[in-house]
Amino acid sequence: MRRSPVSALDSKPLPGFDPDLPHPVTRQVRQSARLEGTAGDIMLAARELYETEGVAATSMAAIARKAGVARSLLYYYFPDKQAVTDAVIEDYLEDLVESVSTWNELRAFGETPSELKNCVSMLRRALYTASGDPRPMFSVLEELGLRDRFATQAVREVVTCIQNYIVSEYMAYRTIEIQLIPETFGLLIFGLAGMMKAKPDITDDELATLIAQTLRLDMTVIDPPPWPEHPDAPSRPTPSPDGAA
Repeated sequence: MRRSPVSALDSKPLPGFDPDLPHPVTRQVRQSARLEGTAGDIMLAARELYETEGVAATSMAAIARKAGVARSLLYYYFPDKQAVTDAVIEDYLEDLVESVSTWNELRAFGETPSELKNCVSMLRRALYTASGDPRPMFSVLEELGLRDRFATQAVREVVTCIQNYIVSEYMAYRTIEIQLIPETFGLLIFGLAGMMKAKPDITDDELATLIAQTLRLDMTVIDPPPWPEHPDAPSRPTPSPDGAA
């Protein structure tokens, strides 16, 4: 499993806070699924070679040289080239999912209008370079004949991330006005990627408007809750019974 379930949220009010407030929700922080250490170095070397030289033109010996490891060590971590290629594809998936989770962890609470545009910008950067060209991963996927299959898996992974780390918090403070939530998000992500490809000059503001309309989002800006909404946020002072801080 690449994803761990979101822990249950305690619906009991915090002592000293108005019981009519939404229940305390701490923003969930996702753990990275990237390979680390020597295996990660080998995977990144293969990824760079695949993107610059092509998959077919890249040998295991070339990967070992690029990673600065002996071929025996390479085969210790990856039994064959297919295993290396699978790891590269997993890293491409992580690029997309991590971009969503990073946006979620950095976004300002309650600032839906501005953060929606930031989310669109994040998605565009994940798919395209600053010059507007598709990311190198797409040429690798094309060579492997996996672009469509990758797109389906990527959407599935991103939707899971959204469900586990974003929707639960949104539901604590706002009302979701749509049904078939994961299916709607999947349709929306496919549509956004397709629109960026079909109409490269479409603006982030326009795409944000499409998202808000599709998801029927509450665009009202709201203040942060009185408890630490983010795991790294400083604790707020507990109010006294007379209302003084």
